[in-house]
Amino acid sequence: MKSKILLFSTALVLFFGCSSPSKNLKTSYSEINNEGMIVGTICIENKTYSGYTFVYTDDLPAVADYANQSNEITYKNSSGDFREKGKTYFLFSIVKPEGKYKFAKIKIYDNTRERQSEFVIPLNHKFVVEKGKTTYYGQLTINTQEKKYTVENNLDRDKEWFKKKAPQIQF
Repeated sequence: MKSKILLFSTALVLFFGCSSPSKNLKTSYSEINNEGMIVGTICIENKTYSGYTFVYTDDLPAVADYANQSNEITYKNSSGDFREKGKTYFLFSIVKPEGKYKFAKIKIYDNTRERQSEFVIPLNHKFVVEKGKTTYYGQLTINTQEKKYTVENNLDRDKEWFKKKAPQIQF
């Protein structure tokens, strides 16, 4: 009996712990709740840290620059959805009520060496969620060594990647 429980527990950990990041994509939204979706890719150049958290907030004035509402996309110890030329790519989707939002910061965490470290790259890249639509955001590329980011349009490539990993998302 104990061996069956151990075998079942191991299978669950392997199934859920090793699933690709795209398994966590939101694939639908509710027009009744005035929701829409943005989709895109996150590219991490020279991925060497163990955790990346992308914080996005509403784009409204806030007290002392603290966001009124925030959410995040986190990738921990993941190999990503795609790898090309030493870069790691993650597909993402954000479902929110229609409105203006922004990526506010990236929190980068490392727990692979003898000590833990964390640093933040501030962002202020805005996007709009439209009711009843799936909108393409682009590719957010992060250079962690230089603590810089860029946004590029890779629509054709990203459509193909989404078709492979999440065909139910159309944009």
